[in-house]
Amino acid sequence: MTNPVLERVRRQVTRRPILVEAEPALPFDAPPGSEAAIERLWVSWAEVGVEAFRCAGEVEATRGIVAQLRERKIRHVLVDARTARAYPGLIAALEDAGLTVMSGSLSREEGPRYLGLGRWAAAEAGITDAIAAFADTGTIWVAGGQGGMRCASLLPPVHIALIRRAQVYPCLAAWLREARASGALMEWVEESSAMIAITGPSRTSDIEKTLTLGVHGPKEVLAFLIEEAG
Repeated sequence: MTNPVLERVRRQVTRRPILVEAEPALPFDAPPGSEAAIERLWVSWAEVGVEAFRCAGEVEATRGIVAQLRERKIRHVLVDARTARAYPGLIAALEDAGLTVMSGSLSREEGPRYLGLGRWAAAEAGITDAIAAFADTGTIWVAGGQGGMRCASLLPPVHIALIRRAQVYPCLAAWLREARASGALMEWVEESSAMIAITGPSRTSDIEKTLTLGVHGPKEVLAFLIEEAG
């Protein structure tokens, strides 16, 4: 004996073929920093909720960062030492804008370390440089260790990433291939305490299956793509 409800469902399914749209080809062979890779990165960032800005140089990027911080009424910013070295004028520009910049390193002793983390927890935004950005997923690759504090990309509710055009790769495999050939991969592995893959704001649906942003990390991710090599 057949079930009339199931038969009706079966007829509807077999009558109407499911149309699957072909996904656009990924630019896996695009050179790092190519316009094809950047165009795809822009699409991927929009899909994962990254607010992106394209800047001609470091000065324009710094002005853009200050403008975004002011728009959000942010007063305290966390900047790691490696980012400060990579962008020498950044901290001075932030302080000239009246912002309080937190930087440095944490003590290895438990008491002072927790006190330092408590101070850093007051930061409303963290600014970091990046190793690379991957066009296919929109992932931003950030490393800890050697002056790169993980807290800057994970602790504040707003994470701001600075990325140079040459650091845009079509995918992780392309970056790994180049980094392995140049020897940079082993340097990153040996020097970094962690490799952090950031694909948009932190999100979870664990609580009553309701999408919530900012539970395990930043609620907002802003990316500034800098055209000049630096």
